[in-house]
Amino acid sequence: MIILVYGADTFRSSRRIKELMEEHKKRHKSGLNLRYLDAKNSFVDDLKNEMFGLAMFQEKKLIIIEGVFANAKFKEDFLKQGDIFSNSENILMLYEKSDIAAKDKLLNYLKDKKAKIEQFSELSGVKLRAWADKEISSLNGKISPAALEKMVEFVGSDLWRMRNEIIKLVNFNGNGKNEITEKDVEEMVCPEWEVNIFDAIDAIAIKDKKRAINLFKKQIDAGAEIPYLIAMVAWQIKNIIIAKADGGGASGIRPFVLRKAMYQAKNFSLESLKAIYQKIIDLDLSLKVGKITPETALDLLILEI
Repeated sequence: MIILVYGADTFRSSRRIKELMEEHKKRHKSGLNLRYLDAKNSFVDDLKNEMFGLAMFQEKKLIIIEGVFANAKFKEDFLKQGDIFSNSENILMLYEKSDIAAKDKLLNYLKDKKAKIEQFSELSGVKLRAWADKEISSLNGKISPAALEKMVEFVGSDLWRMRNEIIKLVNFNGNGKNEITEKDVEEMVCPEWEVNIFDAIDAIAIKDKKRAINLFKKQIDAGAEIPYLIAMVAWQIKNIIIAKADGGGASGIRPFVLRKAMYQAKNFSLESLKAIYQKIIDLDLSLKVGKITPETALDLLILEI
């Protein structure tokens, strides 16, 4: 028997893998017939040895192997011998932490063989809100409709982060005694774009220009305009200057942003922060009057700070 679990939503897919492993352990108490392999470091013969070797205590085996679809050689060899796996009473689970092209030969082979296939695509819209609401309820928490909308707006489809934010908010509200409000979310949850800006500034602070470039590229690929990114960096540098000058007494900054600014302030002197802020202002002015292109402005932002 073959099971395929795959999709870009690695939070729900990894949770599903754990569920299936726990179900197997309940039925087969020894735990000696469960294996987890990585196709990067394995061959089909290794898989066959695990699948068809002698089972302890006459239990059914569960063999989980990750990354088969990303290993062209492994996939080719598997397709040649796939029938022996699909006809086995033991369970072979293929796990992929990404989406799979609809025309993929192995995917269509598994469909033809009536394999059990579970896809976990990233959630959005109604489905994402329903998932978040259910997670909050599972922790005995409550959230207002407006707060739920704000959560989804701030965090997006990253369920790993969404789960952490939910735990934080439920704990803050007395482990479910009080309803999570929109104000709670605004004060305690960082919008996705802010997280990326924080990370980029961290990278700039330690002179990891390659990481900074990749973070900005990710934002551009997602539709952000370069002038907007420069403005957001200026916004956070200004917050860091305020935190550096006024410390915990800084006012007018959301608590989460202030905490992050105070942390980042440790990596800069006040003089260097003021110089960086002035350089960003100069870049922004040059960009607005057409002296430089947006691409050049972003390069200078990363390379000269």
